[in-house]
Amino acid sequence: MEKSKDELLDGMDKLSPSEPFPDEVFYKIFEIEDNVERTQYIEMLRMKAKLLKRAREFNNVLQAFMIDYQQKMRAVGNVTHFTEQRTELQCGPWKADDLGIFMQKFDKNGMPVKVMACSHPILPVEILKNVDTNEERVRLDYYKYGAWNSVTVNRDVCADNNSIVKALSKIGIEVTSDNAKYLVRYISDCIGMNPAKLEPRRSINRLGWSGNDFMPYAEDIVYDGDKEYDAVFRNIKCGGSFEAWREYCGSLRKNKVVRMAFAASFGSVLIEILRILPFVFHIWSGESGTGKTVAVMAGMSIWGNPKMGGLVKTMNTTKVGIMRSAAFLYSLPFAGDELQTMKDRWTSNFDQMIYQITEGIDRVRGRASGGVEDTKTWHNSFLFTGEEPITKSNSRGGSKNRVIEIEVEENLIEDGNHCVAVLTENYGHAGKILVEYLQGANHNSLRAEYKACFDAICKLDTTEKQAMAMSCILVADRILVEQIFFNETPLSIGDVAMYLKSANEVDAAERAYQMVLNWVAKNPIRFQNPNGPDAMNKGEVWGRIDVNGDRPDIPPMAVVNKDVLCEFLDKCGMDYAAVSKKWAAKNRLIRNTQGKYVHNTKVYGIKANYLKINMEADADEEGFMELDEQIELPFT
Repeated sequence: MEKSKDELLDGMDKLSPSEPFPDEVFYKIFEIEDNVERTQYIEMLRMKAKLLKRAREFNNVLQAFMIDYQQKMRAVGNVTHFTEQRTELQCGPWKADDLGIFMQKFDKNGMPVKVMACSHPILPVEILKNVDTNEERVRLDYYKYGAWNSVTVNRDVCADNNSIVKALSKIGIEVTSDNAKYLVRYISDCIGMNPAKLEPRRSINRLGWSGNDFMPYAEDIVYDGDKEYDAVFRNIKCGGSFEAWREYCGSLRKNKVVRMAFAASFGSVLIEILRILPFVFHIWSGESGTGKTVAVMAGMSIWGNPKMGGLVKTMNTTKVGIMRSAAFLYSLPFAGDELQTMKDRWTSNFDQMIYQITEGIDRVRGRASGGVEDTKTWHNSFLFTGEEPITKSNSRGGSKNRVIEIEVEENLIEDGNHCVAVLTENYGHAGKILVEYLQGANHNSLRAEYKACFDAICKLDTTEKQAMAMSCILVADRILVEQIFFNETPLSIGDVAMYLKSANEVDAAERAYQMVLNWVAKNPIRFQNPNGPDAMNKGEVWGRIDVNGDRPDIPPMAVVNKDVLCEFLDKCGMDYAAVSKKWAAKNRLIRNTQGKYVHNTKVYGIKANYLKINMEADADEEGFMELDEQIELPFT
């Protein structure tokens, strides 16, 4: 029969000097839940031991029992007993029920003390391991205000006293600087003691390819993205009828520009497979109501609901916003409407934005707490609309290279309102079909198909990056025809050649040269002799025009003040040093006797540094090869 406290205390008086203290005396300590009562009992035992002149022996045995008790509690342990808990977990020394989470510990004097980790139910229910970074996050269930809630935090939050207070207190979890260390230990114990139930699950915080898996269609990967992208993630889904969508979009695709928008949208998921750079597909028109926005929405309906604010966004945003959205989409296309709304955020053109988004990697950014953020990357296409071109006359060749830019002069879609209504009711079915096709396809064959197309386009008067983007679009269109729109014929190079920029259009040096010729032609008075008999120039003198009247085969030459010319090019966003070498290679800059391009000479009696520029007539452009001479592609 179990003895009471009083009986055990009385028994201490009857112990002989050689008789050991009974185990039941110490076990009783751990049965008393009230702290005051437990402390009083221990002090009475110590007093009895002191009277027996065995105080040191008693304290040593008490300490041994406490260590043994802690070890047994960890070995056997308790389990969580929360009402309607998602799972039952071993929690070691913690008593976890609807009244809170407590544990009995011992102070520096060996006195047992009851400590609280949290005053309400809370437990880890899932460990998420990011497939990109291998970092873990913990999903916590907690009961507050009459309902179970859930929050996911980084693993380091649950391992640091200060971090756990900052992260969890603001959502209503009762954690303060006083109990934070015990809550950290409780969560750690639960995770460590339940390796089978809390085995890490693969997670991802973005969309697109991860190996051969594709988010959001992967079944064995948990989505764990930021809330700011929930609007995008929620709209990548199926809605309405696939057949209704296919039939209606088939009619829209009779317009070539709309069809290319479909291919540019699907081509986004091919970029990583084909190992090419991101590109921009831009539809613009100086007039509103041409249907350019609806054309992009149609292309985005492959993946989900293309409504504005979801998969199609306004461009009233920032550089950082575009980069972060691109990193979240990763493989899926970024669709932005009305590019001109960003004009105030940029200078004279969009070159900087084009360079940044088509590089596929964000710049290094620092953390407010110290260190640097993980560098974000992406492999997607960018579909834009606007009321003006995305590249300008002063754009660098690299930006023009990376853009397929189409001007719309006629309506792309007859009834835009009806089209939007159909597309926002029927959407998203094709995306999963196309991704499943790519998951089973031979990627080497796709790369060979792309390479054949690329080589054929490179034989035209265009650049490699233009060929890269257009080849991706053509391969995407072929797959769309094969998998979705069965009654169509894939687009050929001849169908899209008109949308490729010529090498001269892309070449910044060539455009700069033409700009200089136009500049000279518009300002003839600045190249006249101010001291001549019929002088009209009362202002600056920029140089002179030398014409050889006896030799019409020799082109005129502009002798231009170097500083004036460099200032003009700088205003146009061009750099003399960057274009002068190409001018020289085409004999457009005349060297002096020392082989240099700067001539220290006199113009109308004033000595200065001048450049001598041949104003030759434009050479006949080779243009595109005849379409019947093009290399036949495997899918045409």
